Parts: sequence; C-alpha cells; structure tokens
Amino acid sequence: MNTYLREATIDDAETILEWRNDPLTREHSFSKDVIDFDAHMKWFGSKLLDKKCYIYILMNESGPAGQLRIDKVDEMGEISYMVAPDKRNRGFGKRIVELAESVVTQDMKALIGLVENQNEFSKKCFRVNNYSEFPGGQVTFFVKIL
Repeated sequence: MNTYLREATIDDAETILEWRNDPLTREHSFSKDVIDFDAHMKWFGSKLLDKKCYIYILMNESGPAGQLRIDKVDEMGEISYMVAPDKRNRGFGKRIVELAESVVTQDMKALIGLVENQNEFSKKCFRVNNYSEFPGGQVTFFVKIL
C-alpha cells in the first residue's frame, strides 16, 4: 500500500468535516452530534495554529484516505484518526496508526489512543500496531512507549 502522511492545511477543512459528519464515523466518535460548518472551521483553524497539535492527511494513489491528529499532552501524544468513508475496510486505519510514530516530536515519550469499547475496528488498528491495551469502563486505552 503506497501511502504517506502530509500536513493538513485549511484547504482540508471541508473534507475532514464531511468525513467527521458521516453517520458511521459519528457512531464511533466520542461526540455523536453532527458538527456545524462554522463551528468546525473555527475549531480546525485553531487546531492548525496550536503548537501542540499535529494534523495530517493520509494520502494514497487516489488522493486523501484519512486524517490523523496528535495532540501533545505533557510527554504523550494522544492519537485521534478517521478513515475516509469510501476507503473503509482496506487497511487504512492500521496504516494511519502505524505512521503516527513517524511524525512524533522528540519530546514525546508515548503515544496513546482512547477507543470506545464497541469500536472493534479501531481497537484492532492499535492491537496490530503493538499497543498495550488497558480496559477502562466505557473506553479502552491503548499505549505505546516510544
């Protein structure tokens, strides 16, 4: 699979919003509500300016395939990602989690992912990338020491 990450720009905002508002994406998100365009643009713009936030677009031969966000919290990077609805079930989720390690900053000592327990697809993506798994109520925590 010929894929790579590129830094997101403001030009990606509408595509990311479309992916985020997809019904299946919302079902597996912590926030289930449809996101308003203006609210998303304000949030996305602030995230692009945030020095502790790193947003990437997963690219393949046919164009954008997903989005990766890493929010730096102390010495950890918290992973959030989604796969484009038309690219699901092709291994892109596993690839995004795998590529996350290639973009961490030197001062990050671990990557973490929080996954709702019913989201078996995302849990599999972390497992196959050798993250340690810790059940925690409604959420499963995945951790990889770098």
